[in-house]
Amino acid sequence: MPRAGTFVVLLAVLLAWPLRAQTVAAEPFPPAKFTSLYIERDEKGATVSVQLQGDTLIYTTTLQGKALENVTVHPSDDDWFKFIQAINTAKLYKWAPQYYYPGQGPSWVVDFVMADRKFNSAGTNEYPKQGDESNPQANPKSGPSVPFQLFWQAVLTLVGKAPQGTAAKP
Repeated sequence: MPRAGTFVVLLAVLLAWPLRAQTVAAEPFPPAKFTSLYIERDEKGATVSVQLQGDTLIYTTTLQGKALENVTVHPSDDDWFKFIQAINTAKLYKWAPQYYYPGQGPSWVVDFVMADRKFNSAGTNEYPKQGDESNPQANPKSGPSVPFQLFWQAVLTLVGKAPQGTAAKP
C-alpha cells in the first residue's frame, strides 16, 4: 500500500503538469442529408432567407419588411452534393460561431443540421478571414470575404438564383 507522502507527491506532480488544450480539427462536411437549414443575410434593410421545410427550400427576399419574392425550390440530390462541395471549398466547417465588428453593417446567419453534425455561424459587420476562416477578417469596409462570397454563391446556386459568370474565385 502506497504511503500518504507518495500520494501527495503524485498529486502535486499531476496538478503542476502543464495542461494542453486539445485541438479539435474541423472536418469537411460529408455528403449527407440536411435535416434542418436556415440561412439569412441582411444588408441595408434587404433580407434574403433560405429555409428548409421537408425536402423543399423556401427562398424569400424582403425589403424593409415587405415581401418582394417567395420561391419554392426542390433541389436534386446532385444539387445538394454540389452545395456540400461548395461549402467545403469555402471552408465553412472552419468558421467560428460568431463574427462581430462594432458599428452598423450587414448581418448573416447560417444554421443547419445534417446527419450527426450541427453547424451555426453568424456575423454582424464582419466575415471569416480568407486562409484563416476561424478568425474575423477585421476589415468590414472591404465587404464580404472570399470564403463568404464562395458560400453565398453556393446558396444562390442551390436555389437557382446565381447570376451566370459571377462565381467568386478561391
